[in-house]
Amino acid sequence: MTFHKTFAPPGTRWIMSRRDLPAARDLARYEWMDGDKARHAVLSKRNRQVLDALRQGPVYCASPVRLSDKVLILKRDYGLDIETIRIDGDEEGRFGVYRLVSAVRLVRDATKKAEAA
Repeated sequence: MTFHKTFAPPGTRWIMSRRDLPAARDLARYEWMDGDKARHAVLSKRNRQVLDALRQGPVYCASPVRLSDKVLILKRDYGLDIETIRIDGDEEGRFGVYRLVSAVRLVRDATKKAEAA
């Protein structure tokens, strides 16, 4: 879903480099509800980092880290509800923000399991 606003949601973050993404890249299992149906996904690498960033709050679409291709995969292939909010700017033009709508929870994190061993 896409809609227009005149300002970005509070706490919207720029992801300007890989360092701005959450560090964990190992396999992790996530769950969320899609209507009355429970869904799940096992993610790793950049897909996991982008989902973890969205779980922390909205992020600006424009990024040298190429978030849009991962957001598309999360929406299309996994069925996550991620909004694209288009912000109507003034002289700086228009821009967008991604916001995770699905209530996603981390079920199992392989990173923490490996650290405990």
